Amino acid sequence: MKIILYFLFIVQYFLLPANAEPSFAVQDSSTILSDSLYVVDAIMIVGNVATKDFVIMREMSLQPGSLITKKLLQYDQSRIYSLGLFNQVSIYVQPTTENKVNLLIEVSERWFVFPFPVIGIKDRDWKKLYYGAGLLHSNFRGRNEKLYAMFVFGYDPSGEIWYRNPFLSTDGSYSFDAKIAYSKVKNKSVTAQTSENNFTEQHIYTTIGLGKRFGVHHMLWFAGGFEYVGVSEFKSGRTISESGIDRFPFLGASYTFDTRDLIEYPSNGSFARFAITKYGLPSSDLDIVRYATDIRQFVPLTSDIILSGRLFTNFVAGSSTPSYNRVYFGYTERIRGHFREVTEGENLFGLSTELHYQLFEPVFVQMKFLPPEFSILKFGMVAAAFGDAGTVWFRNEKFALNNFKRGYGVGLHFLLPYSMVLRTDYAWNESRRGEFIFDLGSSF
Repeated sequence: MKIILYFLFIVQYFLLPANAEPSFAVQDSSTILSDSLYVVDAIMIVGNVATKDFVIMREMSLQPGSLITKKLLQYDQSRIYSLGLFNQVSIYVQPTTENKVNLLIEVSERWFVFPFPVIGIKDRDWKKLYYGAGLLHSNFRGRNEKLYAMFVFGYDPSGEIWYRNPFLSTDGSYSFDAKIAYSKVKNKSVTAQTSENNFTEQHIYTTIGLGKRFGVHHMLWFAGGFEYVGVSEFKSGRTISESGIDRFPFLGASYTFDTRDLIEYPSNGSFARFAITKYGLPSSDLDIVRYATDIRQFVPLTSDIILSGRLFTNFVAGSSTPSYNRVYFGYTERIRGHFREVTEGENLFGLSTELHYQLFEPVFVQMKFLPPEFSILKFGMVAAAFGDAGTVWFRNEKFALNNFKRGYGVGLHFLLPYSMVLRTDYAWNESRRGEFIFDLGSSF
């Protein structure tokens, strides 16, 4: 009996949910309906010791004078959580007059400065292990600025320094990004890997970007930089230059529309990105253009069932495409059912759909014995059914439906602290051959 009582004490003290996500407390909730006549009078933020108020306010659709609905409260809470700066976000509604309310936003900040060991897998392949060390400040100056340095050994050793400032102005309209990186990459070309002439590539890469954000959902981005690519042994197609070294500038522009509620694992909203990148200058050397699209939709069918879909493409035009600029299924992009198969081309087209059923809503577990930045931990579990299809092809080949690789399956997805997602899936291909998949991050 004493053991049972002691166990119940431990559960109550350490493991009782601190709150559900998304969660908000509403005073006089009977009057806060989807067709509410209440408007926001003022917004107050508490718990943000380091983070500036304007970083949080930038993500909110509700502003003073806005009409309040339960849907908008949930949406804004998820958007603030998606900043990746907080363990938990709660919004409280406090009526002040007959038709006005104050919004109280309560946040629990994460730890922002991480000297950390690096260990992971490349191209979502557990055989490609890398390791190293890095330093991250995820909220420099409390403005959601990112400072990042990392050095990696093992598979594809690399090093990079990266800085991003999403608040060149306090209204968050302009962003700045800069990176310099070095990597030694094992060739990805399937043709070379299956021959005796496999090779490695060395990349030195530097880029500067400037972004303009319109409202909450629209972003326009421009970037430019310079890249050096050298191969261990020259053969035609590996580089454009016969010296085995390509040096070229690049320029890019992209537009993003994003209304997703929770970026790490969305349950509602849309995402669309259109990008164009020019590699090299008009000349006899590298001179190509890539056009990429990525469109995603997340539709709640019920409170617990979410239907999602994705369409993505990457097309090339211009001169010859060196091997380091080709596209693949089997590395970053995968077709479940053909998860470990690599297919190579110059153009790519893919489709994916998933049906999510929330087995239990994410809960926030309070570990009072841990430091505040680590004391509130998020856990949730989702069952999924999915289908994938896609193809890659070279410019001298035709786009054909009978060349599509296809797969379908089911899985369990675990929503973990610090915005981590662990996926365990089982997939079958068109020949009904099955495979188990253990992966990190949402599928799209």
